[in-house]
Amino acid sequence: MTSDNHTRNRELQQDARAWSAFTGTKYTTALRQMGSPLAQGLLGERVSARHLIAALDNHDLIGARGGNPRLGENGFSSAVPWRFNSETDFIELALITDVLRMFTPIPDSATPEVGSYSLKHTAEWFLSPHCSYVSNGRMIWAAAALGLPVAHPDDSGPNLLIGVPEREHDYVHRMVGPGQTQPNADHYRPAGYTYLQTVLARAAAGEHITGGWVQPVPVAASAPFHAWLILQAGRDDVIGDLASDYSAGVRDSDHRIARTPDDLLTIFHEVPHSPEAYDAVVSTIAEWMRTMPSAAPVRTERIGGGAHNHGGWGAGAGTVERYEYLCPCGDGEIIEEHDNVPGFQEHDVRIDCAKCSAEWRFAGGRPVRDWRLEPVAVSATI
Repeated sequence: MTSDNHTRNRELQQDARAWSAFTGTKYTTALRQMGSPLAQGLLGERVSARHLIAALDNHDLIGARGGNPRLGENGFSSAVPWRFNSETDFIELALITDVLRMFTPIPDSATPEVGSYSLKHTAEWFLSPHCSYVSNGRMIWAAAALGLPVAHPDDSGPNLLIGVPEREHDYVHRMVGPGQTQPNADHYRPAGYTYLQTVLARAAAGEHITGGWVQPVPVAASAPFHAWLILQAGRDDVIGDLASDYSAGVRDSDHRIARTPDDLLTIFHEVPHSPEAYDAVVSTIAEWMRTMPSAAPVRTERIGGGAHNHGGWGAGAGTVERYEYLCPCGDGEIIEEHDNVPGFQEHDVRIDCAKCSAEWRFAGGRPVRDWRLEPVAVSATI
């Protein structure tokens, strides 16, 4: 037996003895739980039973500190004692801990906003069928032992506030909750969400997960157009109205983040909108390009076309290319054509839509294959 294995086995035995004494479980049953693949820490270090037990006495908010218990099965200041089933109680606490680990940690200075009762339902749905019930008290217990910020709301009920990002929690809640409207975008998906789903199934099948998962360091991707658009919310004009709707859609994960004007056009083709809303998009892009003259013009999505061989006209064979792209309003096309036949080397791009022909133009100084568009209104004065 290696030194590492000896140390691990000793820690499992110490935890099993502590859990056995705390819950009244047989030592062998407790030891079996300690060694379960589901209790090995799927998103971090193995959860220590001794640390969990100590949190109930030492934690600043929920700790009894030698007095009467402050946390019970139903939550904070609950008179309902803990109910242990002697078979899976520790495993369930370990799994709840991993659910909490998948979220991005909030700063210690931030105020927790997610209620423990809502979070306990999210954990139940995420962990099903491996854990069918999560009590309010155990959710608080796991969060406190993990070191997440935990706070008491203004009321005196059994629910506490737990320090996980509100938007990330809303994403998971809607993804796994029965009858929920699932998000249409993933910018608030927790970093550990997909990985935990994968390894949870493997651990449930008996596999001991090795290698570990490391919480990635959040990196803010540059999105100057998105940042500018968010700042326009609240303006008393069509651009302000559009920016407010866009901001709400990002907040509620109804659509992706528009990092560029191209993305904004794509979003409006994906969600229902009025003609007036599209006109506001054009005005918004025009103002952005006037504000940021170095901003890249718009390139729309390719929707068809391709290349085929051509026998030529006596001077040799070649190819002919034709590509169709969505026009900005979505009702027509942008046609890009290339004749690569000896003696007939022609390249052309045009807007095949009356509305877009009046509102958009090709940005100057670009080859046909690298065409891009800008609103005609870009040249207008602000």
